[in-house]
Amino acid sequence: MTVDLIEEIPELSDALSGRIETDALLKEVIEDLRKVTALLDDTTIAASERAEWAHIRSELINELRRIVKRNSRSISN
Repeated sequence: MTVDLIEEIPELSDALSGRIETDALLKEVIEDLRKVTALLDDTTIAASERAEWAHIRSELINELRRIVKRNSRSISN
């Protein structure tokens, strides 16, 4: 399971693609998302641990949505 931002959050892919290299917070969240996704690829972890990592992954995706939304508002102001 690799992180494909276009597949994961297609509505944000355009907004994210231009900012990943220049926005440190965005870059950090995406790196965390990649790490969590790699952990979910590990088939040796217990189901309960997998569920926890899946929850964390969901929260990271939500955080990406919040960052883009916040940045979009600040650009329009």
